[in-house]
Amino acid sequence: MTDFTSLSLFFLIISLIISGYFAGLVGMPLGPIRIFFMLFFGVEALVVFGTNLAISFVMMSATVWNNFKAGRINLKLGIIFFVFGVTGAYFGGLYSEVFSKDFLLWIVTIMIFISGLFILKAVHFPKKNDKQISNNSLIKTIFAGILNFIIGLLGGAVGMVLGALRYPVMVNYLKADAKSASATNSSICLLAALFAFIGHINMAGLSGNSHFDFKLFLPLSIAGFISSYIGSKHIGKFSNKSILRTLYILLFIMGLLMIYRLIVQG
Repeated sequence: MTDFTSLSLFFLIISLIISGYFAGLVGMPLGPIRIFFMLFFGVEALVVFGTNLAISFVMMSATVWNNFKAGRINLKLGIIFFVFGVTGAYFGGLYSEVFSKDFLLWIVTIMIFISGLFILKAVHFPKKNDKQISNNSLIKTIFAGILNFIIGLLGGAVGMVLGALRYPVMVNYLKADAKSASATNSSICLLAALFAFIGHINMAGLSGNSHFDFKLFLPLSIAGFISSYIGSKHIGKFSNKSILRTLYILLFIMGLLMIYRLIVQG
């Protein structure tokens, strides 16, 4: 394992248990929080990216199962996102050693804040007479899929599934219900994490650089699985507005953590 003290690991597990509950609630693994802390504690960047994707997959598997049983996943909304998002995530992971990490992280950080602003607008300044996405809006859906390809590409390269960026596309652009968007987003995050991780492992085989640490992955994935499972079980206890309000607060927190890491540690 990377030179990592027991105290650092304990703190990271506690932070993941707390954030994991909200991850299950809003349907995304909230990777920027884990990435920030792992980088802060000195884990090598490529190891952080690959390990974080594996943790995200485990967390979302618990969330997706609960959402599937509850019938909240919208397959019509998700199918285009699945195809485009998974493809982008794989190639992002495969070419993860090509891009400048700081440049990509700055782009992701800016987009996280923009996503937060869109969600804030949806909560506090909603448009009147907004309607759900029409089944005939093929061009609109394909354009959303292309956006998801770009999101997957960026996320795969920096070890995130970037559900935070996908969510506003569903809610603000496609006019999806908040709970349905949360549930559908969790299933897309699951596959995006898997294929991005495969891309990282393939790149590791080509370059010889490590992209994964099993000893770090094991305790964090267990903590994330349990907490995200509990969070996804509690979705029905919250209103759409409460979920969206929680989401934009988390987005701003993630954005600030990323800026701190980029400026102070970078």
